Amino acid sequence: MSALSLPSIKISQQEWLTIIFAVIVSRTVIYYLGLWGVTEFASGHYAEQPLLQTICRFDCVWFYRIIENGYDLVPQWLSQKNAANWAFMPLQPFLGWIFSKFIFFENPINNARLGLVIASNLAFLFSLPIILMALKQLNFSKATQSAAIWLLCFSPYTVYSTAGYTEPLFIVFVTGVFLFSYRQQWGWVAILGLLAAITRNLGVFLVFPVLIIAIQHYGINSFVRFKTPALKAISAIWVIPFGFFTYMAYLYFHVGDALAFGHIQIAWGRQLTNPFHWIIYGFETGGPKLYLAIMAILAFILNIYLVVRKYYAEAIFMFICLVLPLSSNLNAMPRYAFGLYPTFLGLLLLIERYPHIKTPMLCVFSAASTFIAIGFYSHMMFTV
Repeated sequence: MSALSLPSIKISQQEWLTIIFAVIVSRTVIYYLGLWGVTEFASGHYAEQPLLQTICRFDCVWFYRIIENGYDLVPQWLSQKNAANWAFMPLQPFLGWIFSKFIFFENPINNARLGLVIASNLAFLFSLPIILMALKQLNFSKATQSAAIWLLCFSPYTVYSTAGYTEPLFIVFVTGVFLFSYRQQWGWVAILGLLAAITRNLGVFLVFPVLIIAIQHYGINSFVRFKTPALKAISAIWVIPFGFFTYMAYLYFHVGDALAFGHIQIAWGRQLTNPFHWIIYGFETGGPKLYLAIMAILAFILNIYLVVRKYYAEAIFMFICLVLPLSSNLNAMPRYAFGLYPTFLGLLLLIERYPHIKTPMLCVFSAASTFIAIGFYSHMMFTV
């Protein structure tokens, strides 16, 4: 596809107004109902915590510790003092640190907390137009594009986009990598892929879908014969892991272990094993673990649907981002799934084919998003 034949991905004024309105409405609903739920349903000291501490919890705590103290020299956290913040990539805390410089609470920790919350909300705002542009590139209907805005704003785990987490930032960069790969703009692919890989370590695996899309564009022979367009794609693929490898080098000189980000996962009970073990464990254990197992299965079914619809690059990336976390634990599987561009692509493909499911899906998502927001702000572990 030449530059002259690229479809327009321009976002109209009406679409921008819809995006801004949807973001304001969804943030208002999630914050209001989520925090109201804390006062009604939370117990103990969780019901009495300050506002920013209620919003910025779980992973957000690790990020503001990085802002305040840098990366740990030795494990010192959790009840057994065996956890360190090496598992968390540097871009989100870096952005939180930048925004914290414009905030002037007496408590510097609150500056960091609010900086992280601002970073995640802004990233969420940017995620909507970038996904909308990807849908335009893929020739989705106007009705599906409009539905996508509201489905994203009220997706079940949208609470993480209000709470200083990396999910919205990761969606921005990953979607951008796919969008510009579709459009053969490899410079942007390189930049956004590099940023994705220092947002979450799974971003480094973007090299595989980028290669698949490049082969779909140019064919294998172009790579064998070192033709210019293929070489541009290969150059982008080489750039994507650079930031990730730089972080590994930093860990090597800082703590003596380049793979410390992976080895420290043992502190959260994560160690690689057969992913089927965790699915079986979820069904045998029941309760929240059963919920997590069912959500993991549904995510893999959607992954298969992408393959059926011949979105192979998106499917392979989604599979990697699901199977690696599942190989170590069930925890956070729904969050991992809803933090991926291919997940939303699969859902929107379903809406495009079966338009009648759009309204029921939005109703279910809206109810789930408020329920999970209440659980998250109330420190319920099933929402982690």
